[in-house]
Amino acid sequence: MIKKKFTFTFALTLLGYIGFAQDDTIVENKKTHAFIAYELGQAAFNDFNSYSGEIGLRFNNNHMIRLAHMNVKMSEEHLSSKFAVVVDGDNVEGKFFGFESFYDFPVVWNGLYLSPSIGWYRNEYNHTILDEKLKKDSATIGLAISYRETNIFGVEGLYYTLSFPMRTPFNPIKKTELGDTTIKNNTFDNNIFFFIGFEF
Repeated sequence: MIKKKFTFTFALTLLGYIGFAQDDTIVENKKTHAFIAYELGQAAFNDFNSYSGEIGLRFNNNHMIRLAHMNVKMSEEHLSSKFAVVVDGDNVEGKFFGFESFYDFPVVWNGLYLSPSIGWYRNEYNHTILDEKLKKDSATIGLAISYRETNIFGVEGLYYTLSFPMRTPFNPIKKTELGDTTIKNNTFDNNIFFFIGFEF
C-alpha cells in the first residue's frame, strides 16, 4: 500500500513538473526576440572594408522582420572577378551603400525562409587611374532565399543567417564605360549576405 502511494505521489509530481516545463516552453515560444548581427559575406569578399549588418525581430510564429544596412567598399579584385560579374575590366573600385527590409516567413522546413524585400541602394564606381566615376541611386524590390540557424556551437542566442537576396532596381544602371572598363547594367541584382549575431 505504501509502495502504491509512493508511486502515485511520484507520478503526480512528475506530471506536474512536465506540465510546468511545457508551460515554460509555451511562454518562451510566445516571446518576440530582438536580434542584431554583423555581415561577414560581403566583408570577406572585400578585404573587410565593410560596416554592414542587420537588426530585427523574430515573432512567436517564427516569422521575422529584418532591416539590413550595407556599407561596403568594393575592391577592384572583387568587382572584376568572375564571381561578382559586375565589372568587365580592371582599375575600377566601388562602394555599395543602402538599406533593405525583409519579411521572412518559413517554408518547407525549419530554418528555411522566403523573404520579400524593399530597399534603397547607392552604387558607386570609380576608376583608379582616370578621373571617371559613376554613381546611381535607386529604390529596389526583390525576394531573398535565406537559411537561419540559432544557438550555434551550443551558445544560446548565437545565430547565423545565410541569405541570397535578388532584387530589381527601379532606376537601374545602364551599361557604362569608365576608361577601357565596362560597368554592366544591373536590371537584376543579387548578392550573398552572411550575418552572424545574437538573438535576445
